Amino acid sequence: MTVTVRRADSSDIPAVQAIGLLTWPATYLPFTSPNYVLAHLNSWWTESAVRQTIEEDATFVACDREQVLGTVTIGEFEGDTVIWKIYVLPEAQGKRIGLLLMNTALEFVGEHADVRLEFVKGNEHARGFYEKAGFAFDFEEEPGDGSVTVWMRRKARAAHSI
Repeated sequence: MTVTVRRADSSDIPAVQAIGLLTWPATYLPFTSPNYVLAHLNSWWTESAVRQTIEEDATFVACDREQVLGTVTIGEFEGDTVIWKIYVLPEAQGKRIGLLLMNTALEFVGEHADVRLEFVKGNEHARGFYEKAGFAFDFEEEPGDGSVTVWMRRKARAAHSI
């Protein structure tokens, strides 16, 4: 398997959408409710939502030849750079594709900007993955849907002075 990462375009919408539809239930059902998963599939992984992230944010896909195996989306929230989505198809997990996507996102952002991301409390796999990438706990919030969102931040590296 030779995996490459490239910027997503509109032709990738069905593949990116499929990644969300296949990964979300397996990822979130162990520690949330079916209603939570269904609500978020119907808001973040619709054709129009995926199209919007590809057109307005920076979305990348990891591919083995023509097959899209994973995706990452970088955007902004409250003036900060945020990694919104990073998912790999279940059958492709454990092959360092998530790491490749994370490195792509961090390279895209650059060293001189803080980067935030969030995950649902209870997703210990995500927490460990993000900590290995240099992210640390920032704060928690309750969005009102019965879940707790954990925000993490990776601090910018200070610019070198001459």
